[in-house]
Amino acid sequence: MARLGETLRTQREKKGITLEQAASDTRIREKFLKGLEDGDYQTLPGTVYTKGFLRNYAEYLELNTEELVVQFHQERDLPDVPRSFKPMNPIMRRSLIFTPAVLVPVVVLAGIVLFVSYLYYQFVSFAVPPKLEVTDPPTDSIAQSADFVVRGRTVPDGRVTVQVFPGPLTVADIRPSADGTFSVNVQLSPGANHIVVEVLDTTGKVGRASRTVRLETATATSPGEPVIIVEQPANGATFTNTPVLVSGRFDPSVAALTVNGVQVPISDARSFEIRFTYPAGPQTITIVARNAAGATSTETRTVSVTYTAAVVNVTVKGGEAWLQATVDGTVVPGTGRVFREGESATYTGREVRLRS
Repeated sequence: MARLGETLRTQREKKGITLEQAASDTRIREKFLKGLEDGDYQTLPGTVYTKGFLRNYAEYLELNTEELVVQFHQERDLPDVPRSFKPMNPIMRRSLIFTPAVLVPVVVLAGIVLFVSYLYYQFVSFAVPPKLEVTDPPTDSIAQSADFVVRGRTVPDGRVTVQVFPGPLTVADIRPSADGTFSVNVQLSPGANHIVVEVLDTTGKVGRASRTVRLETATATSPGEPVIIVEQPANGATFTNTPVLVSGRFDPSVAALTVNGVQVPISDARSFEIRFTYPAGPQTITIVARNAAGATSTETRTVSVTYTAAVVNVTVKGGEAWLQATVDGTVVPGTGRVFREGESATYTGREVRLRS
């Protein structure tokens, strides 16, 4: 049986991944990954943390996690080399004589102090996340402009990443200044924006903080024109293997609403939501609101649609139909039955087969 380290190194090299790239992708320090591959367990932290690193690394390399954890225990728990101890002769200094009755309690006390110190070191080094403080915004807030600045303070040697949802928008590898302060400009979408700030320190620990910022904007309208607030999608957003969700709110004067020419029902809640399935590529979404006087307001969004798999949308029309779907060689649970008229479903995979 190949050793644990050889299995990890062979799989990583097979995938053409360098240690530096693997450390960046998994956020595990490179020296810990090298220790796993070299079988150098003396350079690794405690067993609990090493097992966590091994599980994350194995999932990253698409290996069997449980088998590698068992192999790790088998290799790490090899019997230690027997140690021999020579009897200690009493030490005499002037009138103080170190006899076994005096020496044993001192040794026991020193061992307890060293053990407690080791536990504290392990806790500080591997359990406590790096300090992270978001100073702007200090709490959840409301913004009037889509251009927004996130500021904070953390450890000077950390790497900061800021993500904004929906979007998603990611700004990575932000380097704090010498005093640990940092700032980054982000773009907000109309409605609620969830901002997640993460910092990765040199030991591989992650600190995290979040804020919710609501962007309150309305379309520029002339007197008498209806008002639309489009919350989804964000302009320039990318959708992968999913329909495009269009949602928002409108004022009570709106009597008719269309999205890309499709009539949207007017609800008492004065909100709308509709999904579109587009082919791959850039797509333009046009939302038009009209009031009883005939005045209109128009909002547009441009999004990008991509596909990394086969996405098949099925809608039964003209009567009932028996339907069975097979995705990547496996029959989808819930199919192989009669679908009612108007019933729809979506199947995604590398290969989708339908029988009807």
